[in-house]
Amino acid sequence: MKNTLNTFEKRKEMKWTSEKLDNLPVHFILCTERTGSSLLSLMLNLNDAIQCPSEEPFALYLAPKYSKIKQFTIEILTNYVEDFFLMAEKNIDLYFSKKDVFLENLMAHKDFLNYELLVKLTYLHFIDIKDKSEVKVIVDKQIKYFFYLPQLQQLFPKAKYIVLVRDVRDNIVSKKNRSLNWSSNPLFLACLWKQTYAQIEKLRSNEWMWIRYEDFVINTELCLQGICEFLNVPFQEKMMETKGVFQQLIAAKEKDLNPRFVKHLKDFHSGLDQVPNTSKIGQYKQLDAAIVSSVESICHQQLAFFGYIESNENITKNTSINSLFYCLLAKMYRKNLLAFYYKIPVSWKLRRKKSITKSWQA
Repeated sequence: MKNTLNTFEKRKEMKWTSEKLDNLPVHFILCTERTGSSLLSLMLNLNDAIQCPSEEPFALYLAPKYSKIKQFTIEILTNYVEDFFLMAEKNIDLYFSKKDVFLENLMAHKDFLNYELLVKLTYLHFIDIKDKSEVKVIVDKQIKYFFYLPQLQQLFPKAKYIVLVRDVRDNIVSKKNRSLNWSSNPLFLACLWKQTYAQIEKLRSNEWMWIRYEDFVINTELCLQGICEFLNVPFQEKMMETKGVFQQLIAAKEKDLNPRFVKHLKDFHSGLDQVPNTSKIGQYKQLDAAIVSSVESICHQQLAFFGYIESNENITKNTSINSLFYCLLAKMYRKNLLAFYYKIPVSWKLRRKKSITKSWQA
């Protein structure tokens, strides 16, 4: 991203052929929160051949409305752009092109667009300070997608998946420190982690790889090389040069951002300006031993699969009412809630978002 301040605003003439878009694969990063995914995304974006957009589930949520359309007209594309911005969940002003630039570029491609190509063009409008002329692959990171694998596999049947995982015991501490999720109860967070990574059973063995957070921060370059090989793009040394990159992105967009929002971004993503380090590995040792034991019992199968404990390690299965309650709560909080939300008609989702937007503006 460094030295590539040629934005879409300055390069409105950028045009992709149907063949080039057809041959542009879309892959996914699957993870839960606090696994180093923001740093990984930043590093991937520093590779000229990789486009890694910010976390927006538009491709899936807008599919019921637009995926069956055979011919995209000016009116349909105008509606799509409005719907995209309305459905956006966070940081869209920082990570995405301006609305008029986005629409103008879609219009320039409308004669050959189908939904898949429309989604790819949308992905290419993220991180608009980056030159996209050398992009060979798109890698989308969205934590919700772990629970939408059948739908993703239908939309992108040739997609590959990078599973980013972190020791659940450390992950719990990190989430508690950031007050993420509805509850910070360790058993709830353990159940959430377990249910998330249990989804790997839906992936075919030849379409995914996994990276442990601990290996990523210890052997960052080696992990990046492995990911690039998996994505069939060359590794570039500049992927390791993260210092100042996130600040450069903010500086390029700061005039369009709320000052309070800028401060929040800098505080929340302060780690993006640091060299990966091992200081957060093993932080779970501050937890009570009984809690650690319960967490290990709940997540034993996944912990063993990812090599965090020995598969033959003798751990008593936790069948307490407390544990069962939090596992049920975690399932309702994420898996069931996301399944329910997906089934809500797009028109209802958009109506609700309009209502929320109006209340903010009032």
